[in-house]
Amino acid sequence: MLTNPVFISICVMCALCLLRCNVMLAILIGTICAVLSSNIPLGDAINLFINGNPENAGSLGMGGNLETALSYLLLGVIASAISKTNLTAILVRAVANLISDKKYVFIFSIAFFACFSQNLIPVHIAFIPILIPP
Repeated sequence: MLTNPVFISICVMCALCLLRCNVMLAILIGTICAVLSSNIPLGDAINLFINGNPENAGSLGMGGNLETALSYLLLGVIASAISKTNLTAILVRAVANLISDKKYVFIFSIAFFACFSQNLIPVHIAFIPILIPP
């Protein structure tokens, strides 16, 4: 049981997550550890990871959702890059100076973004810390 490739993969992923490693990197490293601990050739394992198992109709792999996953990954990278730079602090200072004495303008602007975040102005959840800094 302790040499089961799935068990080894899960242990590696948990250890990497506890060490505060990136989740996507932990999943990829865990997958590689499972492949190396089993007798599957690396090329076949990568093909299974991306395309899924053709013998199992429910196993689609990442092939069907790869574009969506990469789009969300890129969006998260952009939001993280914006939050790590001083752009957020500059925007917060500018908005604070603009509405410093206008409490109701601030409340209604947050309500506006909340109401129209999915309809009029698409605001992704990754950009909410930019709109309302922690």
